[in-house]
Amino acid sequence: MPFLFVIFCLVVVAFPAHASQVNPSKSMTFDYQGDRLREYWPLLARGTHLPFPDQTEYERLLERYPTLAHTLVQQAQSADAHPALQAYAQGNAEPLLLALQQVWRLHFEGDFLPAYELGMQLGIAGSIPGLYARLMHTALVETDQDEKLRIFREVAQQSEALLPLVPDYAFAQFGLTYAHARTLELLSTSAATNSGLVSRARDTLQDLQTRYPNNMMYPATLGGIYAGVVERVGSWVGRMTYGATESRAIDAFELALSLEDQLPVVYKEFAQALLRLDAIKYNKRIQQLLHQCIELTVYSAEEALNQQACHSMLESLSR
Repeated sequence: MPFLFVIFCLVVVAFPAHASQVNPSKSMTFDYQGDRLREYWPLLARGTHLPFPDQTEYERLLERYPTLAHTLVQQAQSADAHPALQAYAQGNAEPLLLALQQVWRLHFEGDFLPAYELGMQLGIAGSIPGLYARLMHTALVETDQDEKLRIFREVAQQSEALLPLVPDYAFAQFGLTYAHARTLELLSTSAATNSGLVSRARDTLQDLQTRYPNNMMYPATLGGIYAGVVERVGSWVGRMTYGATESRAIDAFELALSLEDQLPVVYKEFAQALLRLDAIKYNKRIQQLLHQCIELTVYSAEEALNQQACHSMLESLSR
């Protein structure tokens, strides 16, 4: 059963802030204007492992993916292209790079939908971070389950269209797989089984984990998929059909924590997975994970939302 997330309210100004100072029903604003985005990027990118989106990185991507570069030039030449794209068509890449950085700035500050809208206006250059912002808004803010399912499916379709341009770009592959994983949570057991998404998401995550063994996102997401399978069909059928067992789900999360223990999302997703597997059996571990989660220092709206989800879960367990 999918977790119902708390609506994010930007009320208290504090940057960065420690969890003990945060009212569970409120959150904080974040300021990454100007050079602060680059300054804090190593902390902000602990989950994605993405390099800072400057000219060096973008030139590297365009060289690596010639089709991406060709498509970008075509989009930049459109009459209704965003001004940053029009400047790019004239040989000036700086406005486009600044706009891309603004997409991430909006995302980290909690303006997920404006980040999505700006990203999509930047064509292929901004689509991947833009779609990621929309995924996070849908997962962490949207509460209507039908709307969540619609958006996850829509983002998956948009991501599918992007992948041929960046066929082995890990962040784009993960975005599509994340959309699939969240879609599975919202489907009935029969619909999830017939969708083919379980095997597809599992295979992609295993491949990404092999290629990038130091990134916690892949084992954490895989652990969540395993836990969802076991919750619905049990370990025996789950193992025979998808290789999913209770122990494999837990091992995947333990690996994720060993790789990154400062991000609330790992603790939140791990606790949620244990609730699905056996809330009574793992009650002590769930409580421990949630308490650890709310003690972390958070540096972005995305982290704050995941931390507030831990607050909400802990309060629910205490009632």
